[in-house]
Amino acid sequence: MNKLPFIIPERDLNLRISVVVMILDRLSYTKRKKVNLNLDKLAIYEFLVTQPFVLHELAKNDSKLPYFTLQENEKGSVRTKYINKKSLIDYSSIKELLQILLIYQFVKIERDKNEFFYVITEEGTEFIGEVESDYLYRVRELCDVISNFPNMSSSNLKKLINPILGV
Repeated sequence: MNKLPFIIPERDLNLRISVVVMILDRLSYTKRKKVNLNLDKLAIYEFLVTQPFVLHELAKNDSKLPYFTLQENEKGSVRTKYINKKSLIDYSSIKELLQILLIYQFVKIERDKNEFFYVITEEGTEFIGEVESDYLYRVRELCDVISNFPNMSSSNLKKLINPILGV
């Protein structure tokens, strides 16, 4: 008897690349045009757009963030009750995605004050402009919510997220 593979859509390489490129497209720079995405923030932002329930809780707790409603598939599921916190501490997966994005020249690395930041390139912008899906439109909306975060360090963001996760 052959076993059928169990496919988890959130782990699909093409989907994850599209999500990260969308995050880079919307959040590479602050409103003051400063580079924004180091490895920590990129991992946190990917976590937040793939776990909108957590972002929604952050928005409820912070009046500076715009309110948004969760879609039916984003609430009450097993995924919202048992959130995978691994991506907040293990960066191996996001590093692999960044290597692929660097090979395809969708992202470049900029150095500012002895820190490395990831910035979308023209090729990355063209790529994400050609990709259309309802899911990526939702990711764009969530990135717009994240763009309203005050300029916080990664450790401060994690301090806000940890109580929501029960850490």
